[in-house]
Amino acid sequence: MATSAPRPLLSYRPLNLVFKLAYVGTIVIRLPIWIISAAIPFLRPHPKWTAKQTFMTRVAYAVLDIDSRIGITEQLSLEKQKEGDRFQVIKPSPEDVYKGPLASDIKPDVIGGTWFPKAPGGDLASKLVMFHCHGGAFVQGNGRTDQCGFLADTMVTQGGADFVFSVQYRLSGYSGLNPFPAALQDALTAYLFLINDLKIPASQIVVSGDSAGGNLVIALLRYIQEFGVQLNIPPPSCAALLSPWVAPFDYDFTGNPNRAKDFLPASFLVWGAHTYAGHMPNAMSHPYITALGNSFATTVPIFINTGTAELFFDANVRWADEMKRITNNVVELHYEDAAVHDTSLAGQLLGFDKSARSVAERIGAFIRQY
Repeated sequence: MATSAPRPLLSYRPLNLVFKLAYVGTIVIRLPIWIISAAIPFLRPHPKWTAKQTFMTRVAYAVLDIDSRIGITEQLSLEKQKEGDRFQVIKPSPEDVYKGPLASDIKPDVIGGTWFPKAPGGDLASKLVMFHCHGGAFVQGNGRTDQCGFLADTMVTQGGADFVFSVQYRLSGYSGLNPFPAALQDALTAYLFLINDLKIPASQIVVSGDSAGGNLVIALLRYIQEFGVQLNIPPPSCAALLSPWVAPFDYDFTGNPNRAKDFLPASFLVWGAHTYAGHMPNAMSHPYITALGNSFATTVPIFINTGTAELFFDANVRWADEMKRITNNVVELHYEDAAVHDTSLAGQLLGFDKSARSVAERIGAFIRQY
């Protein structure tokens, strides 16, 4: 069984409560500075940002930093909850489809997923279905309405998808909770469910992922390229990657020009990278975890969006260049001007909703080509 670092002391009561109160106190002290810098244009981290964007990125950074230092992974449920009939429970495929890096002491498990904008009915063969893997550093998120509702709406309204299916994959955590390859197994489980159970032609499926979900989609494409013919797993029509996390262990952003702009604290990335990797000694170079430096051939056209004000910008550009250099790979890199990380997921909250909808339009145009 995989093992990883034990839970941090701050995850235990009452230490976590004391820490939260102390951290909130520092936020209260910083609030006037945030308000002033948001209100005065020349004090904003980016000249194109609005007051809301400036203020909300600071708040988001602080909230994520609190959660990350405490390090308690979100608990998932397979109950329908408010999603009702839009929530789907999925059983794993036969064990022999989980080969290579997916054959592990970590076994495939029952998972869930949410349909947007409604539960599909009848024949899906003629519908364009976007299969989405959400972000959250492998430790947060469930793909349900509160997290992915805005993203799904943009992909339907601007991106042209008939349906979006957002998988609720297992999250990683301290003390060996669901490390690699659990989330990737779940991504494969959901993809095979769409193809084999719902009989959706792979040519009608677009796979997409934001941040850590983008990491999963890259790994899924690699798996299909490596084992697809052997296992009779057809590739999707194309892929859309939104601020993909291509180098999880590159979390030292000293000198990164976007360090003071983006809302991602290093503590969040450290938490996610190390709990997802678990006991793996070669995680920093493992091709199914670290995409940067591990390019591969694929028949699937790939659209990559990266914000010019996000921490992952340089890594995304480098990985796109690596993939483009492989003969016959089709890769389109889109620069989202003045955007922070993953506006497709958090844009509505942070004030980048217009920018995120513009990205969805570009994705729609890309999809129509393939």
